[in-house]
Amino acid sequence: MARILLKVHHPALEPADAATVLDRNLIGNNVGNLAFSYASERLMTHPGDEVTAAPTGPWFADPARVNREFDHVVFPLANHFRASNLKALDRQAAAIEQLTTGFTVLGVGAQADLDGNAPRAEREAVDRATRRFVRAVLERGPSIGVRGDFTKEYLVGLGFEEDRVDVIGCPSMFLHGPDLPLRLPAAIADDDPIAITISPYVTQMGPVLRNALRRHPHLTYFGQDHRTLRLLLRGTPLPGDDPLLPLHPEHPVFAPGRTVFPLSIPAWQEELRRRHFGFGTRIHGTIVSLVSGTPAVLLAHDSRTLELARYHRIPFVRLDERDPESISAPDLYAEADWSALVDGHRERWETYAAFLCRHGLRHGFGPDGGVERFDAAVDAVAADPGYPPAVRSDAGPPPLLRRAARAVRRRLR
Repeated sequence: MARILLKVHHPALEPADAATVLDRNLIGNNVGNLAFSYASERLMTHPGDEVTAAPTGPWFADPARVNREFDHVVFPLANHFRASNLKALDRQAAAIEQLTTGFTVLGVGAQADLDGNAPRAEREAVDRATRRFVRAVLERGPSIGVRGDFTKEYLVGLGFEEDRVDVIGCPSMFLHGPDLPLRLPAAIADDDPIAITISPYVTQMGPVLRNALRRHPHLTYFGQDHRTLRLLLRGTPLPGDDPLLPLHPEHPVFAPGRTVFPLSIPAWQEELRRRHFGFGTRIHGTIVSLVSGTPAVLLAHDSRTLELARYHRIPFVRLDERDPESISAPDLYAEADWSALVDGHRERWETYAAFLCRHGLRHGFGPDGGVERFDAAVDAVAADPGYPPAVRSDAGPPPLLRRAARAVRRRLR
């Protein structure tokens, strides 16, 4: 039996209420992080292995303990190679260098703009930290799994051997292993239930949201970032003063019934199954929609989102190539080609499964099963009424929200 330490932001079988999620930041600033964590937990449920899903910070404070208690460490990651993550890269590399276990990275990515450029002033420090991290990983495993070709080219450019950088996509797309249960309606109508995701710092999304709210009476904003959760719970506005973006409590998207903030992947999937279509800038919001069976189109605004869309053949539109005023949900759906996403999914899964095999790892989608046991455990946790699955704007603004709204209105006068 292999003893595996799996890095997650928060274990799926340890529920927390909304206030705890906010106060302890159990989503790592974005609930989208739970998508690849949860998918990895579900994936690595082979009955012959013992998997400990946990944040690795406390464990990595004592690498000798990791060596004693585990045979392998698995890191599902996102856009890890970036300037704002330098301290984490150095801290993790220092700990990995002390490990004698096997080590596997699932789906790591670099970050740049849509044309693949990063600020020159940041490049040297990011390259140095990335080299150290990747070198430590490759000393403990046969390869590193990256999101797409952009990240592979970046690592090869840093001097790493091409055959030791495997393009595998993101674990979140393989929540159902080789299957992708997509339901495609004939068309999208104005009165259909539609989901929108927004990165509140992407200014192009302001007019997109305004027009969508006007056109679609059943549009729902799926919040993802930590600050939006704080706004919903405590009425604290997000930074910025763009009145079109969902930054302040009086924005019409926070009217009753307009916004939902999922606190778990099962709850997120349940909400999305009720929608006919989704669109927006959040890559994991897009992916959770797809693996829930609801078609979604990505509005790509940087390399980390574009890279995954290209690899998994997720329909996308580059925001720098489209007038935001012209973007509409019905048009996005009508223009999208879903065949490459659906038809190529099984082959991409086989690439992913082969990567796991290369690393000596087993999964729960084989003949021995495993995912059923995980699903039963998740269902038991979800049945506890003490842990609401989502935060909603249905109840209207609490007193703190109303006070914050008045303050925002005064600033806008």
